[in-house]
Amino acid sequence: MRGRRSPRAPGWSPLRHAWRSAVGHRRGQAAALLAVSALVTACTAFAPVYDRAMQQALVDTLVAQQGPGDRVVVLESASAVNAIGTTEARDPHELEAMVPAGVAARLGPAVLERRALVSPTTGEVPPNGLLVWRDGACDHLRLLSGRCPEASGEILVSEADVDHFGLTVGSSLAVAPAEEGPDLPLEVVGTYAVAGGDWWQGLRLVGTSMPAAGGTDPSAAHDAWVTAEETFTDAAVLPAESSRAGALVPSGTDVDDLFALDSSLDAWAEDVRGQGDDLRVLSSVDDAAEDVRDQAALGARTVPLLLAPLAVLAVFVLWLVLVAATQQRRGEVAVARLRGRGPAGAVGLLLVELLPVLLAGVVPGVAIALAGGVVVRTLLPGPAALELAPGLVTAVLVAVLALVLTTLAAAVRVAREPLDALVRSGRSGGGSWRLGATDAVLLAAAGTGALAFVAGSLTGAAALAGPALLALVVGLLLSHVVAPVGTRVGRWFLRRGRLVTGLTLLDLGRRRETRVLVAVLTVASALAVFSLDALVVGERNRANASEHDAGAPVVLAIEGHDLDRVRTALAAADPTAERATPVVLADGTLAVDPEPFHRIAYFPRGAPTAEEWRAIEPPGHPAVELTGSRVSLVVEAADDFAVQDVLAVPSELRLALVVTATTGVRHTVPLGPVPAAGTRATLTGRMPMCGAGCRLAAIQMSAAQGSITTGGLRFGGLRVDGAPVDLGTSAEDWNASEDEHTVLRPVAGDPADALTLLVSVRGFYPVDLTPAWIPPTLHAIVPSGRGADDLVVTGVDGSDRAADVVGRTTLLPAMPARSALVDLDAATRGRDITFDALLQVWLDDDPALVADVEDSLRASGVSVTDVRRHSAISRSYSHTVPTWSLALGAVVGPVVVLVAVLVLLVLAVIGWRSRSRDLAILRLNGAGRRTTARLAAWAHLPAVIAAVLAGAGAGVAGARLAMSDVAFFPDPPTVPVVDTALAWPAVLLVAATCAVVLPVAVVVSGLAVARRAHLERAGEAT
Repeated sequence: MRGRRSPRAPGWSPLRHAWRSAVGHRRGQAAALLAVSALVTACTAFAPVYDRAMQQALVDTLVAQQGPGDRVVVLESASAVNAIGTTEARDPHELEAMVPAGVAARLGPAVLERRALVSPTTGEVPPNGLLVWRDGACDHLRLLSGRCPEASGEILVSEADVDHFGLTVGSSLAVAPAEEGPDLPLEVVGTYAVAGGDWWQGLRLVGTSMPAAGGTDPSAAHDAWVTAEETFTDAAVLPAESSRAGALVPSGTDVDDLFALDSSLDAWAEDVRGQGDDLRVLSSVDDAAEDVRDQAALGARTVPLLLAPLAVLAVFVLWLVLVAATQQRRGEVAVARLRGRGPAGAVGLLLVELLPVLLAGVVPGVAIALAGGVVVRTLLPGPAALELAPGLVTAVLVAVLALVLTTLAAAVRVAREPLDALVRSGRSGGGSWRLGATDAVLLAAAGTGALAFVAGSLTGAAALAGPALLALVVGLLLSHVVAPVGTRVGRWFLRRGRLVTGLTLLDLGRRRETRVLVAVLTVASALAVFSLDALVVGERNRANASEHDAGAPVVLAIEGHDLDRVRTALAAADPTAERATPVVLADGTLAVDPEPFHRIAYFPRGAPTAEEWRAIEPPGHPAVELTGSRVSLVVEAADDFAVQDVLAVPSELRLALVVTATTGVRHTVPLGPVPAAGTRATLTGRMPMCGAGCRLAAIQMSAAQGSITTGGLRFGGLRVDGAPVDLGTSAEDWNASEDEHTVLRPVAGDPADALTLLVSVRGFYPVDLTPAWIPPTLHAIVPSGRGADDLVVTGVDGSDRAADVVGRTTLLPAMPARSALVDLDAATRGRDITFDALLQVWLDDDPALVADVEDSLRASGVSVTDVRRHSAISRSYSHTVPTWSLALGAVVGPVVVLVAVLVLLVLAVIGWRSRSRDLAILRLNGAGRRTTARLAAWAHLPAVIAAVLAGAGAGVAGARLAMSDVAFFPDPPTVPVVDTALAWPAVLLVAATCAVVLPVAVVVSGLAVARRAHLERAGEAT
């Protein structure tokens, strides 16, 4: 009798079948599949989202850091006056019309301008400066007096010009044109102060006014004179006259607009060059775009390589879940095969049940990636915004493809098994040492990459994949060792009556998921160690670089070279002399006061030792102090003394004293010629600069070039304003000098109150006899890589000075690789600080101290020209793509640990029925609750502990090998600021976290299964 189907019975639907299977019967499994699918999608989709966020943050940072002068795009037309004729600058309105619409749309409002460089025709040293018209200028100025220019020749001047040049409202002057013609008359109609901000596009109107220092000093300059447009249109062409149309790049420009603007500007500049030689496009957009492209290229390599292992790990988890899910459906596959559907039909059955759940997880995965992008944009510079990054769709499609292919592989794997294998409850795990074909291929592929990584063949960005490959090889090898070893050791324990330990290890070798579990947890632990180590090492290296570049918390650049005046000002601002110190930079030489300097300056990779600091100190001999305006010196020539010129004709040798005044300036005081052989004379000189005190730097001897001087001289009876001064008459009081042309050798002589000197000079003058107070050779501390043989450093006066290496350190603050650190007192004794050197003040970053030092310097007549702060430099290093790329370590590390926990929970959720049934059977056979609870809690514990230890070791090895290839900075540093040593505190913290969190997850999930091991489950089918 055939049954009859109800007309209201619904037809069979694959979607309805999948829904009932997932929600009605296997909710835990469906949740696991959904979570893993979302994780795979999120890892894949987050890479382009994060890369886009970094690029946009970099553009926001660069635009914010640039001043208006760096963000302006200008079309300029320059006048020309030459033998061919005169070419006038074009009308600014014409220039505005020449700006392409595609360029103008990405810029702010255009500002029109005319400018020229003018000087008054009267005055001994007339100042030079800008004459400027800007359309709407008076709306962006603050009138201090008078009115805005309205007619030709009317100008506004600054208050500084009023003070320096006596200009007032109503003053008249004239400037000369660039071509033949009458002078252009100008009249001051008011004074102004700047109030326009970015509207002036970086044009410096004030701050350049400076009167001549005296004589014919050409450095006199006036601030910009603001005038009406008619001044330019009604007059002849003025010197360096040009017209401009400029607009700013808006602060909200995104990365796409920047690249599009850069391309448009390149095409426009090429087109402009063909429209006239007077035209040119001025912009720094290309520099910003190139910087973004270069750093984006680093991020495009680093971010995927950091996230790819996480995505692969998630796929491993997916495979583990799918294998378990298909194993649970072996009976259904067998029934389908018996009903004639064949392997293909069985595959379709599995795909219908599994694939909809996995594809449903793509949506939350994309949402997680986008939400992560919003969080990242909140943390990075610039406004937070939800943005669909380029490449997001491709990444999602890749994730979907990975889900489909992984599901298909898992389904085919079960559907193609023989029927007799399918009807069994399951296959036993691998307790043997043999490798399967899939495992062998995977191990060979990963082993090849790991071998190349260890051998150093993987370099650059590819080396970042090395730690994951190495961890995978270690995990695969360990996974094939754990099962057979666990089986043999478990049997050994059982023979000795250790039931719980023995059964735990036997079960470890019997279960199929052990190998996958060990491999996944090993890779997860290694990735956590490597990613967090890279994050901490990156922070350390950025700190090294910022400290080295800054040199000190705050550095003030000083105008002028009066070291004594600066020291006096610092003594008033910092009476302790411990928080601010003067520093002189001369080419590659850093001259410092050791005591305060070693407390203030940064030595990020190790400071000199106390012995090395003492070694650079100058000699302890006292200086010869000269205070007065008249000096005399008794000089006696020995009987053998002779001076002959190049023709062997007797000549004369002239003496002078070289002194350094309190201002640090070196002066020469002529004394006169040396007396004839065998005679004595008192030589005198005037030194008005020494009224406040001087120090003797040298006794200088000069003669006609080519002359030969030989014999002995005696010096004594030094007096200043009639008062005797101790010259120093022993040989130890003076520095001997010997080379192939000159010999100056102090010797012990008679009388004892005179200095006896043996002289042999052949052709090169002048020669200096220096007191022992002045070190003939500087003692220097140099970077580790600099050689010590025949070291020559640059003195504060720009001359080369011999030096001896007395210490080494990895880095010298704010100095290049070929540099030297010397004592400031030793370097400046007898020398003046010339324009070849820079004077700075290094001090602590205390706002009150900085203000006091600046005020004290200003009160002493010393100007501060620039301020460098470590905090600003550190911030600039933190706002780079390499920094943000490595910051993924803060995400990857915790996430891989969570993935590992997810693996353990998934195994518990999927296998709890069979596991609780096994425990129930043990209870029926007499095992107590405590015993079954211990068996459940310890089920995967040995494998987890082994995997964590192996993973931590693999992560440490990978970090040691790969860290040198990590890009910590946008450009490779020129000094060794990079320190790739392991960050052991971070490594140990991560290893300890894995060693605690993962075993706890095993124990908690095992106890949860044990609580479900009721006796009635012993009769359930698996």
